[in-house]
Amino acid sequence: MSKEKRRVPKLRFPGFTEDWEQCKLTDIAKTFIGLVTTMTENYRDSGTLLIRNSDIKEGQFIFSEKPIHLDEEFAEKNKTRRLQIGDVVTVHTGDIGTSAVIEEKEDGAIGFATINTRTDQRILNPYFLSTYFNTEKHKCYANSVSTGDGRSNYNIKDFNKLVISIPTLDEQERISLLINNINTIITLHQRKLNNLKLKKKALLQKLFPKNGERYPELRFSGFTDAWEQCKLGEIFEYLQNNTLSRDSLNYRIPNIKNIHYGDILVKFNEILDGSNKDIPYINPDLDLSKFSKSLLRDGDVIFSDTAEDDTVGKAIELQNVNAPFILSGLHTIPCRPLIPFGKGYLGNFFNSNSYRLQIRPLVQGIKVSSISKSALKDTMIEYPKNLDEQEKIGSLFQSITKMITLHQRKLDHLQLQKKALLQQMFV
Repeated sequence: MSKEKRRVPKLRFPGFTEDWEQCKLTDIAKTFIGLVTTMTENYRDSGTLLIRNSDIKEGQFIFSEKPIHLDEEFAEKNKTRRLQIGDVVTVHTGDIGTSAVIEEKEDGAIGFATINTRTDQRILNPYFLSTYFNTEKHKCYANSVSTGDGRSNYNIKDFNKLVISIPTLDEQERISLLINNINTIITLHQRKLNNLKLKKKALLQKLFPKNGERYPELRFSGFTDAWEQCKLGEIFEYLQNNTLSRDSLNYRIPNIKNIHYGDILVKFNEILDGSNKDIPYINPDLDLSKFSKSLLRDGDVIFSDTAEDDTVGKAIELQNVNAPFILSGLHTIPCRPLIPFGKGYLGNFFNSNSYRLQIRPLVQGIKVSSISKSALKDTMIEYPKNLDEQEKIGSLFQSITKMITLHQRKLDHLQLQKKALLQQMFV
């Protein structure tokens, strides 16, 4: 006769050997929904904190710079919905299942259409429960029972059907502490990443002149001359792009590479190294002879002429283009400077606030935005005549972009580590 399968996780701390106990959530915790009535007229700058579903991230609350508060009188009338320290708050609409624990700074808040759980802490550690809610297993369940068109809704009646496995309080605490420590490290890296992005954004505004001006707000020492101004069409020539879809591209069979507009918008930074492995190849069975004069080279710039948001017109500058050669693909506008520019200058200028402000009035379309070659031709290019100054600008942004990339990689690695642990440390 076969033994009953043990209820234990794949990975656990030394010293813990007992089977986890299976419990219905509502037997060991009280659940209740946040306020669902319209409250806009009771919004205030101060008072009782309002927690919305969008404020709930994995293991923490992240509010906007100006969190929403409720009128105290209104909040008092709904005091039975007030949250207290240790309550687990779960997303009902949106990123359903995602949870965080109320701490001192959120004590007394009221949730707007959130699912709230108040545990019996003699049995169930709220941080352990929140960590479980953030596992792939729970989120899969939440999505499987979700309702709604376009936006997922996690109904409390389905939430209340949850049956969870729990270890001893000591083991719950050890698991919670580990995941909380990882969350803290992730938060720190995310903060560093955000600060670097803000720094880059600020420099993109200050190192290039505002529209119509000849001098930038911030400049490297030793450079004082007024910047040059001319229309794009005066110093650039257009090259031919192709209209190959994703079906005509691959990442396995080496051939001429192809830059798709979607990759410009999502994958690539302002400067694109031609050896980048994220640039797909064109399928070798396609005849590309008519594009022989449009093979790209170092210093060429490619604009994305279409997007579903305000990223339309995003540009990249190509560098280190060696064999295999590269073509410009679907919904792109490739162009080549007719005068020398310092390495890295153009890619950053075309994505600066100064140039982006020029593009916005030229964009056409509502759901899908686009910009034409003829519109780009008349946009103004500003640049220091001294190539050394251009190079310094390009080099500075390159170093910042490298740091951003490194922090993003660390963050992605930590997220993967956390995901793996969540999969292995729960039953």
